[in-house]
Amino acid sequence: MNELFQIIVLSIIQGITEFLPISSSAHLILIPSILGWSDQGIFLDVSMHFGSLLAVSYYFLRYENKLANTEFPLNYLCKEKIIIGSFPVLFFGFIFYDHISSNLRSIEIISIFTILIALVLLLVEYFGKNKKDITDITNIDILIIGLFQSIALIPGTSRSAIIIIGALLLGYNKKSSIVIALILAFPVILLAMLYEIYLFDFQLINIDIFLKSILAIAISFLVSFYVIKYFIYYINRTGFYPFMIYRIILGVFLLVFFI
Repeated sequence: MNELFQIIVLSIIQGITEFLPISSSAHLILIPSILGWSDQGIFLDVSMHFGSLLAVSYYFLRYENKLANTEFPLNYLCKEKIIIGSFPVLFFGFIFYDHISSNLRSIEIISIFTILIALVLLLVEYFGKNKKDITDITNIDILIIGLFQSIALIPGTSRSAIIIIGALLLGYNKKSSIVIALILAFPVILLAMLYEIYLFDFQLINIDIFLKSILAIAISFLVSFYVIKYFIYYINRTGFYPFMIYRIILGVFLLVFFI
């Protein structure tokens, strides 16, 4: 029962945090550490990420025509631009994966980057011009945004947050920045998931793990889908301030009580 509860909680956390600028990796490292939970294992971790991958895929398939005909013309982020934007994080991830896994997954690093990225995003949102939309995107812009995305390899950064920062610094509006972050999520989540599958020993799979995997996928998918849907459509009402305040509170809490 405790293990089932753990899977449900972590799947919900994955769904909430993957696409919000609050760092999914940080929460998936911190929550088990704080609560003393054992590692959920690679296969269940892959399952939760697969749920998020299905959610972002389904979202754009379901709303493709609506998005393409209004303020989010998705054809401007063609395959070429997606490859350009994804290359830096895949390149640096391949080179530094072992170092990051061994040395940068500490609570100290997570707490510092949780606060630092929050402060940067607050400043960028406050001073940003935000006049450009996704129709203005160029190969150079998407490469720069991709370079920003590679910083998200450091736990606590948040892939969504750092992409949004990069896009806002280049003058893109909030909604376009979020859509860019969502579209660039697909190849990164997919390849990271495939790499984890490559590392997994499939002889360890049994019916119990398989059923728990299905549960993790379903919960992560549902939560991720609704987070994507409402984050896009309501961000202009709130801005990024509530998320950044949360990050600062979380970072300070970790610094005070766990270091």
